[in-house]
Formats: sequence, C-alpha cells, structure tokens
Amino acid sequence: MKQSQLVLSQTPPFSVPLRFFMTAPLFGVVAGLLLVVLDGSHFTSRWSAGMLAYTHLLVLGYLAMAMQAALLQVVSVVMGGQPRQVDWVATAMHIMLVAGTLLLAAGFISSLPYLMHTAVLLLVLSFVLFVGAVVSGLLRSSAQRNTGVAIGLALASLIITVGLGAWLAIGHSVQGVVLARHLTGIHLAWGLVGWGGILLITVAYAVVPMFQLTPAYPPALVRCLTVVVTAGLAIWAGSDLLNMPSLSLIGALAVASGLALFAAITLWLQHRRKRKPGLEVTLWFWRCAMLSLLAAVALWVAGLIFPLLRQSPIYPLLLGLLMIQGFLISAVNGMLYKIIPFLTWLHLSIKVTEHRLSRRLIPNIRKLLPDDRTPIQFWLHLLMLLLMLAALWRPGWFLVPAGMVFAASNLLLWLNLVAVLKIYKKTWIRITEVAEEKRAEESATASPT
Repeated sequence: MKQSQLVLSQTPPFSVPLRFFMTAPLFGVVAGLLLVVLDGSHFTSRWSAGMLAYTHLLVLGYLAMAMQAALLQVVSVVMGGQPRQVDWVATAMHIMLVAGTLLLAAGFISSLPYLMHTAVLLLVLSFVLFVGAVVSGLLRSSAQRNTGVAIGLALASLIITVGLGAWLAIGHSVQGVVLARHLTGIHLAWGLVGWGGILLITVAYAVVPMFQLTPAYPPALVRCLTVVVTAGLAIWAGSDLLNMPSLSLIGALAVASGLALFAAITLWLQHRRKRKPGLEVTLWFWRCAMLSLLAAVALWVAGLIFPLLRQSPIYPLLLGLLMIQGFLISAVNGMLYKIIPFLTWLHLSIKVTEHRLSRRLIPNIRKLLPDDRTPIQFWLHLLMLLLMLAALWRPGWFLVPAGMVFAASNLLLWLNLVAVLKIYKKTWIRITEVAEEKRAEESATASPT
C-alpha cells in the first residue's frame, strides 16, 4: 500500500494509538522482571502460576495492547472509517486492559479469586468496547473489502479467544467449576494464530510495502490467505474437540501451510526491496519474526507427525517462545520503530497544514529516529531469544539473565520511542510559536494606520 492510498482525513487523535503503543514495551519490562524475581521452578511447566502470569503479561499487556492500537489506526486510515467517539472509548479500553492484565497476573501468582474475577470483568469489558469500536468503524467504511474481511476474521478469533480465556480463568478461581485444561491449546491457537497471526498478516499487507519499500503482496494471497488460515483453524479446533484426528490433521496442515507461505513470501519481498542499507532494524526485526514463524510451523508439524514429541514438557514452551516472543513480539518491535515516527510526522504535517506554514518546520521521518539509535536494542532482543531458548533446558542458569535482558531490551525500546516524542513536543511548540507570530503579523498588516 502507498501512502497516497491512506485516508488521512480519518486519522484519529495521536493520543489514541500512542497510549497503547507506549504502554506495550513497559509490559515487556514487567514480564522480564517477573522472570528475575520469581523462582525458576515457576517456569518449568506451561501450567505453573509463574508461566501463566508471564504469558498473559505478554499476550495481553504487550501484544493485545499494540494490536488494538494498530487496528484502530488501520480501520481509520486504511479503511476510512474512524470509530465513533474513538478518543474516550480508547481511554476506557486502555485503562481496563492495563488494570485487567496486571490483576490477572497477580491472580495467577497469588491464587486469590477476587483478583481473577475482577481481572476477567475488566478484560471482557475492554474487549467488548474494542470490538464495538472497530465494528462501528467498519460499518462506516466502504473501501478495502479484502482488509475488511480479514479484520472481521481477526475479531471473530478474538471473541473466541476471550470467551475461552474467561471460562478457563473461572475454572482457576471458582470452586465447583471444572478447569477445562483441554481447552488451553485451543484458546492459545485462536489467540496466537487467529487473533494475533491474522491481524499481523493484515497489518503487514499495508506496512511492509509502505515502510520497508518492498513490492506489494500478491493479490491472490491478500484475498485468500486469512480465509484459508481461519478455516483451517476452525476445522482443527472443532475436530480436535470431537476427537476426529484425520480431520484435525487436515485443518492443522492448512494453518501451517498458510503461515509458512506468508513468512516465505514476506522474506522474498524483503529480498526484492528497493533500498538495501547495511542494517535497518525494522527489516531485521521482521526477518527474525518470519524465521521464528517458520521454525514454529516446522515444530508444530513435527509434533503432529511424531506424537511422542508433544509429550515432552519442553515442546509447548518452545512452541510458545517461537510464536509469542520470536514471531509476534519481534514483529511488533519492528512495527513500532516505523509507526511511531510516521504518526509523529503525520500529526505535525496536519498541524502545519492547518496553519498554512512551511513543511520545513517538520523534521524528516528518518531524523525523528536515526538508524544509529536502534541496533543495540535489536541485538538485546536477539540475545534474549537465545537466552530464553537455553533457559528451556537450564532454567537455573539462563532464566534470570534472560529476564534481565528482556527487561533491558524493552526499556531501551521505550526510551527510543520517548526520544521521538520529545522531538514531537519540541516541534509542536515551535509550530505554535510560528503560527502565533504569523497571526500577529497578519493582524498588524490588516489593522488601519
């Protein structure tokens, strides 16, 4: 997608996506510190309290936070349908998502039912507001049919994920309600593949060509991929519940093939990009994400072919590491380094246009976040992935260093983004001063002598 195809008149206030984007890395800091302060035994099983708290800090506090911001922006400027009352709705969503995620993590660790109950209520309300806002935007839009279908599939996946998650949380905290652990895998699949994966694919169709200067994704892929992945996921989940292994395998292979195709085509498009500098951090974050996705798909398929592999306690932890931190968080990191400077430039451009001032007042996008500020954070992120991988086998040795590096990586990401916002604030003040000077000159010229 080209910048000229965006409906910039529907851009929501900068504060709407910014509050979400700036909060996401802070949850990465919290999650990293959790690895440091809790005993390593909390992270040796997918069912442990520490692992459940850590995972939900990432999937809710980090990923859902960034995805909600991205989708509100996409619906507004790509689809041309800004949600109604988007500012106050976004504020309410953000507050409930932050509070609900922290309470949920605390509830897992402490096993206090009232924390879990409050968290579920806040999170469900947050997602209800979010779905309502996005649907209202889609109903006001008449463009980008393929994007609208993909967003609808992502929202349907989110509703299933939230419903299953709420039921599992009730099973954790309410006596007499059976904890349906067999739904956990389905809950994760709809969340990571259906909600996270499909939404990331949809956003990639717009941001990869525009920000990474690649050719556009093939039209046939844009039309069909998200439908195929969602259909395969539905077949896999339904047949798995009904104990129909043959049909379950067909659905799983459809999902795996779709995700692998997306990763391979993204890497191919990046190889064909117009500009090829030595190290552009956004590009390398996305390459890390695509390679992690290919590794996760290969591991999942291997588990389908060799059932004994799935019995290893390391198998689900490795699959989760590759999907959450390798694939989704890597892509979000790369996305933030492009979207925040672009939105900063966009809103400053709107400001100078309103006052009919020169665009020379606005810094170039590349100067908002120079390339030399970001490589250290990428290498810290890569080191974190290697340490987390090693911690699966030797948690006593590597878990604390992994947590420290993860916290440091996300703190540096946040500071890099704060540096962009400092330039935004300084430039905004300068534009305001110049506009006041211009009005004063015009007033003096127009007044009688």
